[in-house]
Amino acid sequence: MEEFLEDLISRFGYIAIFIFTFFEGESVLIAAGFLSYSGYLDVNIVVLISTIASYIGHGTFFLIALHKREIFLKYIQKMIKVNLSKLEALMERYGIASIFISQWLYGFRLISAAVLGLSRMGKKKYFTFLLISCFIWATLCTYGGYFFGATLKNILGNIKKYELPIALGFLAAGFIIWFVRDVRRRRNVSQ
Repeated sequence: MEEFLEDLISRFGYIAIFIFTFFEGESVLIAAGFLSYSGYLDVNIVVLISTIASYIGHGTFFLIALHKREIFLKYIQKMIKVNLSKLEALMERYGIASIFISQWLYGFRLISAAVLGLSRMGKKKYFTFLLISCFIWATLCTYGGYFFGATLKNILGNIKKYELPIALGFLAAGFIIWFVRDVRRRRNVSQ
């Protein structure tokens, strides 16, 4: 089983990182950082891929909301029970800092990008600061996992047999958090 997982990581690890960090991905990056420390992935490539993926994901939602405002608003109001006026007030209040703040709003990152598109923030300003924000986010999450691996090794010694279960644990925790939030959101929509 361990060889199968190692092969899976070496073949599809970077692709999976791209796909997951396009949407969200803290737990994926922490797991990838941990696996980078263990030698399965290259930490700098993980940071680069996740920066690009989150940049593209956020940028896509920003542009959709900017150029298809009415269609997007109808979709959001039908599918997701989010108080857009509160998000808009947050974005208005903090301006450029809201780009950095929204990067850390788990489960609302793409919606926040769309709200910034709805606010008609300038594209050049948004995409410049978005790139910086995505890079900082990717670096902190990935290196957080990397240093977690180093710390764990210093405490426990040889962690080779625990590496993959620990990485899978991070992924499972991220999935559980996402699932619980999704169930709560659906309950709010149906009420």
